[in-house]
Amino acid sequence: MYRITTKISSDHLSSKSEVTDASPTPLPWWRNDAVIFAALVLVAAAGFGATYAITKAYDRRQDSLARRWFQLGEADLSSGKPQAAISDFRTALIYSRDNPQYRLRLAQALAANNNIPQAIAYFLNLWEEQPGSGAINLDLARLYARDHQPRKAAQYYNNAIYGVWPGDAVASRRQARIEYIQFLRQQNQPAQAQAEAIALVAATPPNDIAGHFQAADLLLQIGSPQQALAQYTDLLKADPAKASLGAGQAAFQLGWFRTATVHLRAALDHGIDDPAAKDMLAQAETVLSLDALKRHLSSAEAAKRISTAYVLAGARLQQCAAEKHEQLQVAPPTSALQLLYAEWTRAGSQLRRVARDPDLRDDVMDLVFRIENTTALDCGEPNRGPDWALLTLSRYGEGVQR
Repeated sequence: MYRITTKISSDHLSSKSEVTDASPTPLPWWRNDAVIFAALVLVAAAGFGATYAITKAYDRRQDSLARRWFQLGEADLSSGKPQAAISDFRTALIYSRDNPQYRLRLAQALAANNNIPQAIAYFLNLWEEQPGSGAINLDLARLYARDHQPRKAAQYYNNAIYGVWPGDAVASRRQARIEYIQFLRQQNQPAQAQAEAIALVAATPPNDIAGHFQAADLLLQIGSPQQALAQYTDLLKADPAKASLGAGQAAFQLGWFRTATVHLRAALDHGIDDPAAKDMLAQAETVLSLDALKRHLSSAEAAKRISTAYVLAGARLQQCAAEKHEQLQVAPPTSALQLLYAEWTRAGSQLRRVARDPDLRDDVMDLVFRIENTTALDCGEPNRGPDWALLTLSRYGEGVQR
């Protein structure tokens, strides 16, 4: 038994020794998992870095080409070559497809080249991204006006007036409204133009003297002389010469010739050297001097003015008849001019009683006015001079004394 145990122990030790001798040899360091992972990370990082560098270089190249073509487009557009600018801007957009500045300039180049439908399409795309942009709305308003679409033009003008503007928004909105007023004038919409001009006055700060003068000028241009006169009167202290001239022109347009003479004389006294203003003053003074129906005239002065008007009307009647190659002294008279001439001849024998007979004054002046109106229809209206003054008196009546 003892021997058997010894044998087993010997065999066990021999086996253990064999196992120990068969252990695996350690792997090289470069086959270590951690080393391999780190190497893969480095390779990936290097690849990413290279890709990033290539991409950035490509982007820089694209950006450089886009800017180059954009600058060429700017140069062509400023040189009056919109067709070339269109090509330049389109090329710039190939390299910078979504650049809003490039898209805007392309739209403006299309508009400058009268490619109206294409320009509208580009601006509408820009408008969808910035519907509140005052500048884009104004460009669309102009394009629709050129495309004879007044309703859409009015819509976008209003959008521009109340839109968002960079920089001095008040000045930009004001300019948009002024342009809209001019557009309404062209469209023969005086009531709407007047409403916008009044809104312009209301939106102008009190200390903006130039702005108020501009508004007054617009009111006068669009046929709102009474509102213009009020504006000019308010500006008399700020600039007496300029405001007096404007007030005189407005009063003249209204037919308020007494007021016109006061303001026009003041303008000339303040140094205004305007031939048109001088002529306007002379015309207003002629109207007032021929007003035979003015209140509080002495009988002698009224008779003198009626006699002058009578002679002027007779001369005008004969001149018109001569232009039409028509005989006036015929019996019986049949044409309008012949009938008026016969009446005019009969009235001549009664002029001696004009100073004593107020009713006769009215009758003679009524005849004078009928002669002036009939000859204006048959031979054209005089644009100045005594006959113009008499025709004006027939239309304004006592209003000339305002």
